[in-house]
Amino acid sequence: MKIATEVAAADDRLAEKPRVAASVSGTVAAVRLGIAVRYPAPVRQVAAEARERLMSRVCDLTGIAVENVDVDVRLVSEPRSGYGDSPHGS
Repeated sequence: MKIATEVAAADDRLAEKPRVAASVSGTVAAVRLGIAVRYPAPVRQVAAEARERLMSRVCDLTGIAVENVDVDVRLVSEPRSGYGDSPHGS
């Protein structure tokens, strides 16, 4: 789901492009999201915002309701390496 990846990536607290796997049945999807959060960002907050943004924006953009998002988080101390520069929450 390229759209889900782009939506999830809209956060400057991520160290790299998110990994997304989705299972779609008709107009409903379940998503597994893998994100690398840069230290010292608040991991729970980043994960919760990513989940909410993904559920809302994917539905708005595609008409597919995301009923579940499992988030796998890695905490990293390296700087973001040239991947996008969009502010979080946009």
